[in-house]
Amino acid sequence: MRGERRFRIPRFSRTAAQVQARPPWSCARRLERAAASDAMNVFQGHTGWLEVICGPMFSGKSEELIRRMRRGMIARKRVQVFKPAIDNRYSSDEIVSHSDLRIPSQTVNSAREILELLEIRSELIGIDEANFLGPELPEVASRLADMGKQVIVAGLDTDYLGRPFEPIPSLLALAEEITKTLAICMQCGGPAKFTQRLVASDDLIVVGAAGLYEARCRRCFEAGSPRQHALDFVKPGSGKV
Repeated sequence: MRGERRFRIPRFSRTAAQVQARPPWSCARRLERAAASDAMNVFQGHTGWLEVICGPMFSGKSEELIRRMRRGMIARKRVQVFKPAIDNRYSSDEIVSHSDLRIPSQTVNSAREILELLEIRSELIGIDEANFLGPELPEVASRLADMGKQVIVAGLDTDYLGRPFEPIPSLLALAEEITKTLAICMQCGGPAKFTQRLVASDDLIVVGAAGLYEARCRRCFEAGSPRQHALDFVKPGSGKV
């Protein structure tokens, strides 16, 4: 009828019975969701994170670092890569693996220079040949992680005498994730965790690659430079030619 007012009854998407039947969120479930969210933030770079890749020479450390840097680029993260200036074996402005994988990098003379060259918007930081950057690197890497950066460091964990090679052992104690790489022993073909120096030198750091060093297993490794035994036909006074 004209003049009458019509009232529309509101419609709800769920009935009261359905709402009551829906199980409430438990405290444990909420904690699980929060932990999963935090883990995702870590991998997205919202939380500081330190990874260390260590092992002997020729074990693929630089190759693994380059792979992780490229994955960061694919994920559209802002990436910065650093290497010590002393490492100019293959290139002065690139990290180059023994298999010739390459990625552009900035060179530094000390770990402190990384902080000076750091771009504040960078999310993923890569550092190669960490064993050349001295004892300040653990503090610098921790500071970068505290700033919310994802930091990936690669370097030798033992020296030519088979001893722990700083600063890698200190970085291992600070890292959230550790990757240990192994090479192939050039003597017997077994898994190699040592770097054998092939030239006579007492210096802790001698920059080189194939020809100066080779990977050795525990059985084949000789601490220091291997002894060169003179063959019978070249020994003085042997009378043989």
